[in-house]
Amino acid sequence: MQLQDMEVGFGLTNEEIEEAYGRINDTRLQIAMTLGMLDHIQKNKINRKLEKVGLTTTQLQVLIYILYNNANVRELTAKELETRFRVSNPTMSGILKRLEKKGIIERAPGVRDKRSKQIRIKGEAPDFFSLIEERTKEEAKKMFRDFSDAELERLLQLLRKLLHNFDNTENEE
Repeated sequence: MQLQDMEVGFGLTNEEIEEAYGRINDTRLQIAMTLGMLDHIQKNKINRKLEKVGLTTTQLQVLIYILYNNANVRELTAKELETRFRVSNPTMSGILKRLEKKGIIERAPGVRDKRSKQIRIKGEAPDFFSLIEERTKEEAKKMFRDFSDAELERLLQLLRKLLHNFDNTENEE
């Protein structure tokens, strides 16, 4: 299958997207639109897979953050998660309530401050996450199969720079 014949999302082929983007003379706008499309496609694909285990992409991202930040070793609060994921208190509270209801996380009084609640993964969850992590790595490998290591490093640098710009733009408003 030729690259130009591949369906890339929203039922459009690369060729159709190129034709539509060809009418847009601003490269920055083309990149922004492409990033939006990639985000949409990735979330839909992951959500379809996570549906089988009763999770959403956002819930998985929060769980991975908790796991990789050793929430069972150091205190991790809902406030820190709100800041990290740039969401409101009610939004994060809802995510955590649903995860708690599923028995994946628990909230315990903080060691240093009993008024705060420490978020941590429940006992058997790490086995579940090693399976999720393995499958996520497989999907990422497929997604970036045509990229060299140098291209991946450069892409990561550019995306981090873009994220930094977004952070700075938020502070300017």
